Amino acid sequence: MVTRKIELDDEASEILDSIATAYGGDPNLALSEMLRAHETIESFLDEFEANHRDELAAQKEQAERDFREGRFASWEEVKRRNRL
Repeated sequence: MVTRKIELDDEASEILDSIATAYGGDPNLALSEMLRAHETIESFLDEFEANHRDELAAQKEQAERDFREGRFASWEEVKRRNRL
């Protein structure tokens, strides 16, 4: 077991306390589980992206083409047009 001192802002501390309730109120266990989950999610996303690389690239190219051809507007353009 490794001990570390970390500083959290108020909002992050409240979130950790909230999650800790699912772990018997133990913020150490909650944080450890969140870090493990993060690693699992990252691995899943890497695998997903690798398995769907061609499809994702085609979707990206289509979106870029649609922007170039004026079928879509950026959020900045929408705000400008509507004086937001």
